[in-house]
Amino acid sequence: MAITFKSLSYIYDEGMPYAHHALKDINLNIEEGKITAIIGKTGSGKSTLVEHLNALLVPSSGSLEIEDTIILPGKKNKGLKALRKKVGLVFQFSEYQLFEETILKDVAFGPKNYGASEQEAIAKAKLALKMVGIDESYYETSPFDLSGGQKRRIAIAGILALEPKIIVLDEPTAGLDPKGSQEMIDLFVKLNKKAGITVILVTHDNEIVYNYADNTVLMADGEVKYSGNTLELFNDKEKVKEFNILEPKILSVKNALNDKGFKIPSNVRTIDELAKYLSKELRKWTI
Repeated sequence: MAITFKSLSYIYDEGMPYAHHALKDINLNIEEGKITAIIGKTGSGKSTLVEHLNALLVPSSGSLEIEDTIILPGKKNKGLKALRKKVGLVFQFSEYQLFEETILKDVAFGPKNYGASEQEAIAKAKLALKMVGIDESYYETSPFDLSGGQKRRIAIAGILALEPKIIVLDEPTAGLDPKGSQEMIDLFVKLNKKAGITVILVTHDNEIVYNYADNTVLMADGEVKYSGNTLELFNDKEKVKEFNILEPKILSVKNALNDKGFKIPSNVRTIDELAKYLSKELRKWTI
């Protein structure tokens, strides 16, 4: 399910003295079945962009196409309920999406709202909770009694229960400890690779972007400054310098080793991959 922005602009408080032009003439394709990261400084337009994906915001001008749905400005757009089933949006503060008295009821609410019977909704909720690693012993627990990481998993389960084709996550690891962050990222990668879900991450964490994103969209001042392959972006030293992109630690290590005579392939992206490569190279030197 490809996503296409065509000359899309968005103005907050349009027509008012304090109007703000948050998005400016966005032309962008987000590839189906991939992990795409959206990066940029605070205020660059990242969150505004993704809030268009399930029509929380409607363009001031231009259009957005998602499969057979076209969102236009100034019109009563049809099919938005169906679109919001296909495109799940998980906010940074996921507790805002929780409201039922138990975890199971909260996750089952979405399917019931889209016409599933009580039995079907409960079955979908249990499957989604299993996917995010929540044990059935928690099903009758209030979602408000959980840790931040668990709340985020419940919010994601609520989206997964709708069987979306696209999941949009706004700062999904914010506030989590390193273990919780890694578990969260592992979950998204699993959903992408095994279930074929298109994953869109809004994040400031360039380690995550470099390690896991197939494609990256770089935003600044409400405009798209780069859209394409993640490795090509980070390997372009001029762009990294121009947009003041913080270099991921793994890339810094790779560059330092290459300066010492190694020739590490660009597709080596994680610490584990680098360790395996170095182990293989060093064995050659000892033979």
